[in-house]
Amino acid sequence: MSKVRLLALLAVVALVLFPALAFAQGAPQLPCAFHGTVQVNGQNVAAGTVITAMIGNDTYTTTTTTVAGASTYRIVITQPGNESYAGLTVNFMIGSATASQTGSWSMGGNVALNLTQGVPVITPTGGGGITQVIVNNLPAGANATVSYVSGVLTLGIPAGAQGIQGIQGIQGIQGTAGKNASSVIGIVAIVLAVIAILIAVVVMMRKPQAPAKP
Repeated sequence: MSKVRLLALLAVVALVLFPALAFAQGAPQLPCAFHGTVQVNGQNVAAGTVITAMIGNDTYTTTTTTVAGASTYRIVITQPGNESYAGLTVNFMIGSATASQTGSWSMGGNVALNLTQGVPVITPTGGGGITQVIVNNLPAGANATVSYVSGVLTLGIPAGAQGIQGIQGIQGIQGTAGKNASSVIGIVAIVLAVIAILIAVVVMMRKPQAPAKP
């Protein structure tokens, strides 16, 4: 192959590869976007609440808007040309409070991530109040009833098995033996006889004597 042909071939290869290399070096870095709803203690936040995304040593911010009655956000994170965010964790803040959720950055991603902070406060609607109470680990035969008006929970626990009978107590000291009944009857008879004699004597003493004959 002549030098002319070789140079021509190299020129063609250079013309083909140069645009590809130039595009690879200057290829645009696609961002990663996160979007979703925002709630604090189960309630929507005010429109304009600042949402902060933190990845590596960089921070990005946006503000919330209200869409169909819900607080929403959308934030776009583009990695700098001299850094790589691939696979890094994104932490979020709702105002000054840290959100419970985190995300993961991926090039060209469009991640739906609802941000929340705090514990939702459940408020009964329609005056219905509590409609269900679940009681676990009740013993066999037990039952539970609840008043959904007063909120009072009543547990019915059955009586347990009868315990072992206790040891019999020590027998008390035996009392003094009573008097013989026959002796008592004899004494009563003597007393009655004495009373009868006394009555007879009294009657005889009061009997009028007959007058002496002339």
